[in-house]
Amino acid sequence: MIDQAHGLRELKLKSQAKYNNTEVITVTSGKGGVGKSNTSVNLALSMASLGKKVLLIDVDIGLANVDLLLGIYSKYTLFDFFNGMQNIETIIQNVAENMDVISGGSAFTDSDLIENIERRKLNLELEKILGYDYIIFDTGAGITKSVTDFCLIADKVLMVTTPEPTAITDAYALLKSLYKKDKDIKINIVVNRATNSKEGEVTANKLIKVSESFLHQKPVYVGHISDDSQVQKAVKMQKPYSQAYKECSASKDIRILANKIIGIEHGDKKRGIISLFGSFFLR
Repeated sequence: MIDQAHGLRELKLKSQAKYNNTEVITVTSGKGGVGKSNTSVNLALSMASLGKKVLLIDVDIGLANVDLLLGIYSKYTLFDFFNGMQNIETIIQNVAENMDVISGGSAFTDSDLIENIERRKLNLELEKILGYDYIIFDTGAGITKSVTDFCLIADKVLMVTTPEPTAITDAYALLKSLYKKDKDIKINIVVNRATNSKEGEVTANKLIKVSESFLHQKPVYVGHISDDSQVQKAVKMQKPYSQAYKECSASKDIRILANKIIGIEHGDKKRGIISLFGSFFLR
C-alpha cells in the first residue's frame, strides 16, 4: 500500500504542469502562544505590499485569530463552505490591496474539518483562486492531523518558534513528525520575539543542530522578528502591527522576511494548488 507522503508527491507532480503559478506556504508552530497567526497576517500584508497577490486562509480550527488581528468580521467562513452553504468565491474577503482572506471561523472543531474534507468532493471551481502568487495557510499549533496535512501539501513550511525552551522543544517535536512523514519537506524556521538577531540565530541553530544530529535533516533559518512592545499595542487595537506601527522593529523584520521568502529559489517546480485539495482524496 502506498504511504500517504508518497501518494501526495505523485499527485502533486501530476498537477504541476498545468497549475504551477501559485505557491503554497503553510505557517505553523509546535505550541500555541508563539505569535504564529500574527506572523501569518503581517507576512501576508508585507508580501502584498511588495506587489504579490496573496490569499491568507485561516485553518487554525475553532479560533478566529486572523479576523481579530485584522480587525474584520467575516460573514462567511470555511465552516459555511465545508458544510455546502457557500461556494469558494463568496467566502473570500478582500482586506487590503493584493490581499484576500478566507476566515476559519469558530464554529467547528479539528475533527469536523477532517471529516468534512474527507466526505465532501470539494468542487472548488479552482480557476477562481488560481490567480494568486501565494496562498498562505495559518494552521493550528501542535501535532494534529490537520496541521501535518496542511504542512505536507505546502511548497514551504514556515515554523514559528520563540527562544523559550518549551517552544523550542515543541517545535522540534513537530519537525520530527513532519520529516518522518516526508523527508523532502521544505521547512523554514522563523524565530519570533527575539531580543536581537543574535538570539534569533542561536535559537534557530539549536533546532537545526538537533535536527541534523537525530533526524539527519537540515531546516533553514530564514529570519527573526524582534520582541517589540508595539506588537501587543497593535493586537489590542485589532490592527496588524506592520500597518499600525510601520517603522517599529517588528515591522522592519517582517518586511525583511517577506523579501527573503519571495526571493528564495524554489528548486523543484511548485507543487500546484490543485494538488492541495486533491491530496485529501488519498486518505
